[in-house]
Formats: sequence, C-alpha cells, structure tokens
Amino acid sequence: MKRCVKKLLCLLLTAAALTLAVNAEDASTYMTYRQNTVELTAAEGLAITSGSFVVTEFSITSGQDPDGRNQAGQTHVLENGTFTFEVGRKGSAAVADWFNSRFSGYNDPAVNGDRTTFDQTAGDLNFAFAGDLSLVVTSAEHPQGLSVTFPGVAFAQGNTAFRNNWWFAQLTGQHTRDGDGPDTLLTFGSTPSGETVFASFLRGGNGVSEISLESIAVAEPARERSYEMADVQAAFHSLPADGTLCNLEGFPGSYDPTVNHIQGYSLYNSSGGFPYVILTHSVSSAPYAHIVAGPKLEDEKWGFKTYLRDWRHPGGIQVIGDYVLVPSEHDSSAHIALYDLRTLAVEELRRVEQFDLAVDHKVGALGITSYRDAGGTEYYVLAAAHLDNENSVYHVYRAPAADGIEAAEFTEVGSFPYEKDFQGFGLITEEGTNHIYMIGLWSPVEGATFADYAYLYRLDTDTWTIGEALDSIHMVSTGGLPGMMGVHFRYGAGVYVDQSGLLTISATERNSVLGSSLATNDWSSSSAN
Repeated sequence: MKRCVKKLLCLLLTAAALTLAVNAEDASTYMTYRQNTVELTAAEGLAITSGSFVVTEFSITSGQDPDGRNQAGQTHVLENGTFTFEVGRKGSAAVADWFNSRFSGYNDPAVNGDRTTFDQTAGDLNFAFAGDLSLVVTSAEHPQGLSVTFPGVAFAQGNTAFRNNWWFAQLTGQHTRDGDGPDTLLTFGSTPSGETVFASFLRGGNGVSEISLESIAVAEPARERSYEMADVQAAFHSLPADGTLCNLEGFPGSYDPTVNHIQGYSLYNSSGGFPYVILTHSVSSAPYAHIVAGPKLEDEKWGFKTYLRDWRHPGGIQVIGDYVLVPSEHDSSAHIALYDLRTLAVEELRRVEQFDLAVDHKVGALGITSYRDAGGTEYYVLAAAHLDNENSVYHVYRAPAADGIEAAEFTEVGSFPYEKDFQGFGLITEEGTNHIYMIGLWSPVEGATFADYAYLYRLDTDTWTIGEALDSIHMVSTGGLPGMMGVHFRYGAGVYVDQSGLLTISATERNSVLGSSLATNDWSSSSAN
C-alpha cells in the first residue's frame, strides 16, 4: 500500500513539474479570456438609450489576447447599459505607460494623468482601449434624444484591493475640479450637425465598474467680444453710493483664512441670462490656486484649479463675453490664462489650452475689452497691473480680434505708472465713439477699516495712458464682517457689463469660513442702454 501511495505521489509531482515547464515555455496557451464589462449610467434627469464604442488603438498586457480577438476598428455595442471587452486580465507597467503618456498634460506638461477622472497616473493596467464613444442621451431639453460622439475616449482596467478597477479618459479631456471636488472629467463631443457638446463623466466614488454621465449640454456659439455701453460716464455717475448685499451660499473647500483670501470677483450671465459668479482664491496648502464659480442665487459653488502647478496667487479678473481671463503671479513674472465659462453649464471650467500669455512682470489684476481703431480694425485691449502700492505700473497689451479671443496673440503697446493699486478694475468700450474707459476700485486704509472708492478714467489709445479721473464715487458696503475683514475692494472686486448694457461694480469680504455664506455687494447703474 505504501508503495502505491509513493508511486502516486511521484506521478503527481512529475505531472506538476511538466505542467510548470510547459507553462514556462508558453504561458499564453493557458491564459483565460474574461468578459470584462463596464457599466455606463446617467445622473438623475438623464438616460443613455443606446451607444457604441469604435476602437482606434489599444494596449493589452503581453500574452492576454493570444487569439487576436481585439482589433483596431472593432465596434462594441452598448447592451443592457454595458460594454464588454473580451481579453485576459494581467496587469503590466507597459499598458500603464501607454495609457499615461496619452492622457496627461492638461494642467502640467509632465505626465500626471490629468485627462482622466482620477487626475493621476495609473499603476499597472490589464488593458486600455481608446476610440470614439457615441451615445444617444435623453433629457428634459432633449426628450427625443441627443446624438453625440466623443472622440478619443478611453476605457482601461486596473486592479486595486482585489477588485478590477476601471479608468475613464479622453485625449482632449480636462480634469478641472480642485482636490475637494468629485472625480469627474470635462469631456468634449459633437452632434451629427457639428454642434459642440460639453459633458461631465464620473469615475470614482461610484462602483468600480461604473462610469456615470453626470451632466451634458449643447454649447451655444461663443460670445467673444465685450458688451458696449452708449454713455459710460452717465452710467458711472448713476451708480449708487450704497451697495446691495448678496450672500453667496455653498462656498466650497477649506481655504485657510489666516493666510489665503479671495483675490478676484466677477459676475457672469450666460447667453440665456442665467447669473453666475466667479472668484479667484489663493490656496497655499494646495498645488494650484483655485477658481470658485457657480450659480449666484443657488446654494452650491464649485472649486476649480488653475493650470500652473505651484503658482498659487491668482489676481483680479474681468469677463469678456463667455470668457474670463485669470492672471497668476509668481516671483517677478505672471501667466494669464483664458477660461470658457460656457462649461459651467455642466459644472466644469474649460481652460483654453492654446492661450497662455506669459509676461515678465507681476499681474495682481487685469481688465479686458474689445474696440475698433480709427481705421475700423477690431482689437482686444488688455491692461495688466503690476500692483506695488504707490509704485504700481499698468501694462497695456493689444491683439487683433479677427480670429476671436481663443486665438488672440497679445503684444505690449505701452504702460503707465499710477499711485493707486487697484485690486480690481475693468475696461469698458463706449458704443459709437469706440472710446475705452477704465474703472478702478481702490481701498485705502481709513482708521480701523478700509474706505472704498471707484474712479473713472479714459484710456488714450494713442499713448496708452490715462489722465486725471473723470469722476469718482465713495462706495459704502453692507453686511459681512465688520472692519477690514468685511466687504471691500481690497479683496474680490470686479466690473461687469451685461447684455443689456447694465454696469455693475462688485466687491466681496475677505474670506468665507467653511459652511458659512460669503457676503458680497453690488452697485448697479440706474438704467441699461
């Protein structure tokens, strides 16, 4: 009996050794194809009724598709809300390198995964497929279904904590939310008629195999010019001295109020007249400065990161059409970035990636407008202030406007010193005359608080200088904390002209404490054009 047992054990050991030897020679022969399914869901009010994914390129760990079942040009059809990829599962750095090198570079030239929902690079991945994602989505705005194609989308699978974990990315996508925000990706698509579509997809904080369409909107044509006013001096003169209080609710994040504060503020009305607010905020505890935006009258605001890592000091801003320019300064230089406010419709904030105005001076605040010169040529004019108390210098830049603000190439045309360091200011073009006016907002110390003044100037487009103030108003704010921490032009301050020609000057208090409201004041002209 013992001999039989010994013989049986020897046979088993020999068979195991032979199996190991065969596996070593050709492990792929014994791999297992898996049915890897990823689920596409939609947020409340949205439904995905059909979809397809056409593969254009892919990477699979070596040996995990020995039969070559996956090919470029292959079409996957959405069935029961899922796509299925038939391939083996084995993680490798090679697939991750392939994926990371393609889906990075929005916020930083380095490889950092910021074109994924996770805003980070992947470790080992089993596989990654890139291609064109086509969906039909129904919503209240599109009850018959909106057909949209998102090019350059990727589905990838890794492994974490003994679970297969999916990734979602787009070659042109942007992870715009700050570190306190959700794991979403601003994604770009188009309809069959060529309309631009913005969408926000979530992968993270939901099921490991779930990718959720959170929001979708067809973009209106971009407004790329400033709104003009018939009589700027009359509108300025009609501004009230007393501000109107508006408490902003739902201010996001936890920004240390002892060292950081609001730097810039502006109103913004969408093409449909929906009111938003935009704020810039220094954040010393994060890699990026922040932009905060959201519906003015609702109880939720969203935090977005600026695009330059370690440039944590943004400045005063001004909106032009559907865009806002945001300066960020560091040491003795600055970069000015351009953001597309239309994407607020999907709770994201697109940075115009080809626009990056680098200057060799600080920029604590800026103003922007468009105008026509004496020969009828249209230009953008940008004033960028190097704020240094009574030694402040205002640099003026100009760019041809024929190709729109996204393609504008600015060159400096002049500069002028001024003893007032306007933390917020704005440029306004007068209809008919094409005169450019500048409104400066100043908060000198007065006793135990700040006093607040608005000044009106005309910018000479021959010398690119301003003369004496044409008018001034001593503004009085209301609400917020008392004293220097309250609502003042020293913090967020802005100038905005809406579609109707209404002029509004605004200011914020220094900061909000997490969970509290933020006091702001508006001063609006008595009538619109």
